[in-house]
Amino acid sequence: MLAQKLGEDDLVREQSIQQLREWIAKHPRIRHCRTDAPFLLRFLRNNKYSFMKAAKMLECYVTALTVNKRWLTKLDIEADPDLEHLIDFGYIFPLPQRYAKGRIVLFSSSGGFYANPHKPSMHAVVKINHMVTEIYLDTNEAQCAGFVFVYDMEQADINVLTSWLSIMEIKQLVQLTNNASAVRIQELHFINTPKTLRSIANLVLQLMSEKIRSRVFCHRSLESLYEVVDKTMLPKEFGGTIPMVEMSTGFKKLCQRMRQRLSALDEMQIELSDKDKEDDAWRVSEGGSSSGVVGSFRKLEVD
Repeated sequence: MLAQKLGEDDLVREQSIQQLREWIAKHPRIRHCRTDAPFLLRFLRNNKYSFMKAAKMLECYVTALTVNKRWLTKLDIEADPDLEHLIDFGYIFPLPQRYAKGRIVLFSSSGGFYANPHKPSMHAVVKINHMVTEIYLDTNEAQCAGFVFVYDMEQADINVLTSWLSIMEIKQLVQLTNNASAVRIQELHFINTPKTLRSIANLVLQLMSEKIRSRVFCHRSLESLYEVVDKTMLPKEFGGTIPMVEMSTGFKKLCQRMRQRLSALDEMQIELSDKDKEDDAWRVSEGGSSSGVVGSFRKLEVD
């Protein structure tokens, strides 16, 4: 059982959940935080039941929600047309089938962004990527088996990326992933990546943790992707059997069903410390690695 590999049994699980609830109740700055078991298990399982690590990640998560509201809250497709349009045009959606070991596969197509006449903001793109993982993060599948991401980058435009997100914002996003996110990233697959994006990709890879970097794969062709991802799982446009529009429609219905739980994120609140205000814990530290990036993307390419 996957949960057992994380150091979990019935006693450890119940004791750890209670300990984390007591820690939240006594926290001098947390004003509002979910304390239900599925939510707390995100952090406990992600950190293999190390209480100190789980508590630190949870604190960073609530701080992130408090500081970065434009990216991480108001995940409501009925209130935010940008989110709805991104789904309607097939920018991102889960695949119906599960990957090896029960992992959830999320598929993203750059064409779903650039073909969108409504031109959603890059902040909406960040928000919907956060939203799709939030929808699953309370499940045993996500917490124990984790996620596999597949990104089709064929139509990605470096000029749009650099004009809508600053280098500092990119650094913040990566540090959020490293320090505040309970998402268990098992594999990241990129296909059809333009050479013009390699400078940004190099920077992002160097900012990622070594563990995540080791799980990134860049494919020169769909045939290369098929060697590790069963093509029948993919959308019809990428070799599978189910059209993208059908997958996107199913995802939209799921988002509508999850509106109430997603809205609970808007109530999460922590009183920011002076350190948080001056130098957020998830931001890249001074002297953080942004050098030596040339060539790292190329090393990750597979035939």
